[in-house]
Amino acid sequence: MLGKMWILVVLMSLMTWVPGLMLFGLQAYLEDGWTWLQQNQHMGWGIFFGSWVWILILALQALALSAWVKWKPAAGALMFGIFFVAAGFGVAVNGVQRTRWGHLFNISALIGSVWVQLFGADPKVNNGGAFFRMPSDEALPLWSCWMALGILCAACLYMLARKIRGAEVIK
Repeated sequence: MLGKMWILVVLMSLMTWVPGLMLFGLQAYLEDGWTWLQQNQHMGWGIFFGSWVWILILALQALALSAWVKWKPAAGALMFGIFFVAAGFGVAVNGVQRTRWGHLFNISALIGSVWVQLFGADPKVNNGGAFFRMPSDEALPLWSCWMALGILCAACLYMLARKIRGAEVIK
Protein backbone atom coordinates (compact mmCIF):
# COMPACT_ATOMS: atom_id res chain seq x y z
CA MET A 1 0.00 0.00 0.00
CA LEU A 2 2.85 2.37 0.75
CA GLY A 3 4.22 1.80 -2.75
CA LYS A 4 0.89 2.72 -4.32
CA MET A 5 0.58 5.74 -2.06
CA TRP A 6 4.13 6.78 -2.90
CA ILE A 7 3.26 6.99 -6.61
CA LEU A 8 0.24 9.16 -5.83
CA VAL A 9 2.25 11.39 -3.51
CA VAL A 10 5.04 11.91 -6.06
CA LEU A 11 2.66 12.71 -8.90
CA MET A 12 0.50 15.05 -6.82
CA SER A 13 3.62 16.75 -5.43
CA LEU A 14 4.68 17.52 -8.98
CA MET A 15 1.33 19.29 -9.44
CA THR A 16 1.03 21.10 -6.11
CA TRP A 17 3.85 22.17 -3.84
CA VAL A 18 6.77 21.76 -6.25
CA PRO A 19 5.50 24.29 -8.84
CA GLY A 20 4.06 26.41 -6.02
CA LEU A 21 7.44 26.73 -4.34
CA MET A 22 9.10 27.30 -7.71
CA LEU A 23 6.76 30.24 -8.31
CA PHE A 24 7.39 31.44 -4.77
CA GLY A 25 11.15 31.31 -5.40
CA LEU A 26 10.75 33.12 -8.72
CA GLN A 27 8.75 35.85 -7.00
CA ALA A 28 11.46 36.19 -4.36
CA TYR A 29 14.09 36.41 -7.10
CA LEU A 30 12.17 39.07 -9.04
CA GLU A 31 11.41 41.11 -5.94
CA ASP A 32 13.94 42.35 -3.46
CA GLY A 33 15.31 38.88 -3.00
CA TRP A 34 16.22 37.96 0.55
CA THR A 35 14.16 40.73 2.17
CA TRP A 36 10.94 39.74 0.39
CA LEU A 37 11.57 36.09 1.16
CA GLN A 38 12.00 36.78 4.88
CA GLN A 39 8.85 38.92 5.01
CA ASN A 40 6.71 36.34 3.18
CA GLN A 41 8.16 33.04 4.32
CA HIS A 42 4.80 32.10 5.88
CA MET A 43 3.37 31.87 2.36
CA GLY A 44 6.04 29.36 1.36
CA TRP A 45 5.29 27.24 4.42
CA GLY A 46 1.56 27.58 3.68
CA ILE A 47 2.08 26.32 0.14
CA PHE A 48 4.14 23.38 1.36
CA PHE A 49 2.03 22.21 4.30
CA GLY A 50 -1.32 23.02 2.67
CA SER A 51 -0.36 20.96 -0.35
CA TRP A 52 0.69 18.06 1.85
CA VAL A 53 -2.63 18.10 3.68
CA TRP A 54 -4.43 18.04 0.33
CA ILE A 55 -2.17 15.29 -1.04
CA LEU A 56 -2.59 13.02 1.98
CA ILE A 57 -6.37 13.38 1.97
CA LEU A 58 -6.69 12.67 -1.75
CA ALA A 59 -4.23 9.75 -1.64
CA LEU A 60 -5.89 8.11 1.35
CA GLN A 61 -9.34 8.49 -0.20
CA ALA A 62 -8.21 7.11 -3.53
CA LEU A 63 -6.53 4.09 -1.93
CA ALA A 64 -9.45 3.34 0.39
CA LEU A 65 -12.03 3.59 -2.38
CA SER A 66 -9.95 1.54 -4.82
CA ALA A 67 -9.50 -1.15 -2.16
CA TRP A 68 -13.24 -1.46 -1.60
CA VAL A 69 -14.45 -0.94 -5.18
CA LYS A 70 -12.59 -2.91 -7.83
CA TRP A 71 -14.44 -1.43 -10.82
CA LYS A 72 -12.61 1.79 -11.81
CA PRO A 73 -15.66 3.75 -13.07
CA ALA A 74 -17.47 3.07 -9.79
CA ALA A 75 -14.44 4.18 -7.76
CA GLY A 76 -14.27 7.39 -9.81
CA ALA A 77 -17.96 7.96 -9.23
CA LEU A 78 -17.42 7.51 -5.50
CA MET A 79 -14.66 10.16 -5.52
CA PHE A 80 -17.11 12.44 -7.33
CA GLY A 81 -19.75 11.62 -4.74
CA ILE A 82 -17.48 12.26 -1.81
CA PHE A 83 -16.67 15.77 -3.01
CA PHE A 84 -19.84 16.98 -4.68
CA VAL A 85 -22.72 14.97 -3.24
CA ALA A 86 -21.37 15.34 0.30
CA ALA A 87 -21.04 19.11 -0.24
CA GLY A 88 -24.63 19.25 -1.45
CA PHE A 89 -25.71 17.22 1.55
CA GLY A 90 -23.91 19.70 3.80
CA VAL A 91 -25.73 22.62 2.15
CA ALA A 92 -29.03 20.80 2.68
CA VAL A 93 -28.18 20.25 6.35
CA ASN A 94 -27.35 23.94 6.70
CA GLY A 95 -30.64 24.95 5.06
CA VAL A 96 -32.89 22.59 6.99
CA GLN A 97 -31.26 22.98 10.38
CA ARG A 98 -30.35 26.69 9.96
CA THR A 99 -26.79 25.99 11.03
CA ARG A 100 -23.31 26.20 9.55
CA TRP A 101 -22.11 22.79 10.73
CA GLY A 102 -23.19 21.13 7.49
CA HIS A 103 -19.95 22.46 5.98
CA LEU A 104 -18.21 19.64 7.84
CA PHE A 105 -19.35 17.38 4.98
CA ASN A 106 -17.74 19.68 2.38
CA ILE A 107 -14.10 18.63 2.06
CA SER A 108 -13.26 21.62 -0.13
CA ALA A 109 -14.56 24.02 2.51
CA LEU A 110 -12.54 22.24 5.19
CA ILE A 111 -9.37 22.40 3.11
CA GLY A 112 -10.04 26.07 2.33
CA SER A 113 -10.35 26.92 6.01
CA VAL A 114 -7.12 25.09 6.77
CA TRP A 115 -5.32 26.85 3.91
CA VAL A 116 -6.49 30.26 5.10
CA GLN A 117 -5.00 29.46 8.51
CA LEU A 118 -1.75 28.10 7.03
CA PHE A 119 -1.29 31.25 4.93
CA GLY A 120 -1.90 33.42 7.97
CA ALA A 121 -4.79 35.29 6.36
CA ASP A 122 -7.71 36.85 8.22
CA PRO A 123 -10.73 34.54 7.73
CA LYS A 124 -13.09 37.54 7.81
CA VAL A 125 -11.33 39.09 4.80
CA ASN A 126 -10.09 36.05 2.87
CA ASN A 127 -12.04 32.85 3.20
CA GLY A 128 -10.36 30.48 0.83
CA GLY A 129 -10.08 32.16 -2.55
CA ALA A 130 -11.92 31.11 -5.68
CA PHE A 131 -11.66 27.35 -5.19
CA PHE A 132 -12.67 27.08 -1.55
CA ARG A 133 -15.17 29.93 -1.26
CA MET A 134 -17.32 29.92 1.86
CA PRO A 135 -19.37 32.87 3.12
CA SER A 136 -17.48 34.46 6.02
CA ASP A 137 -20.55 34.36 8.28
CA GLU A 138 -20.71 30.57 7.79
CA ALA A 139 -17.05 29.87 8.58
CA LEU A 140 -16.40 27.00 10.94
CA PRO A 141 -13.97 27.05 13.86
CA LEU A 142 -10.56 25.91 12.75
CA TRP A 143 -10.35 23.09 15.30
CA SER A 144 -13.49 21.54 13.83
CA CYS A 145 -12.02 21.64 10.32
CA TRP A 146 -8.84 19.90 11.46
CA MET A 147 -10.87 17.38 13.44
CA ALA A 148 -13.14 16.59 10.49
CA LEU A 149 -10.14 16.09 8.21
CA GLY A 150 -8.52 13.88 10.83
CA ILE A 151 -11.70 11.80 11.13
CA LEU A 152 -11.81 11.48 7.33
CA CYS A 153 -8.20 10.25 7.25
CA ALA A 154 -8.87 7.85 10.13
CA ALA A 155 -11.93 6.48 8.32
CA CYS A 156 -9.84 5.93 5.18
CA LEU A 157 -7.13 4.16 7.19
CA TYR A 158 -9.78 2.03 8.89
CA MET A 159 -11.25 1.08 5.50
CA LEU A 160 -7.77 0.14 4.26
CA ALA A 161 -7.02 -1.90 7.37
CA ARG A 162 -10.30 -3.80 7.06
CA LYS A 163 -9.88 -4.61 3.38
CA ILE A 164 -6.15 -5.10 2.89
CA ARG A 165 -4.58 -8.08 4.61
CA GLY A 166 -1.03 -9.26 4.35
CA ALA A 167 -0.50 -12.73 2.96
CA GLU A 168 2.47 -14.98 3.50
CA VAL A 169 3.85 -16.46 0.31
CA ILE A 170 5.36 -19.91 0.72
CA LYS A 171 7.32 -21.46 -2.13
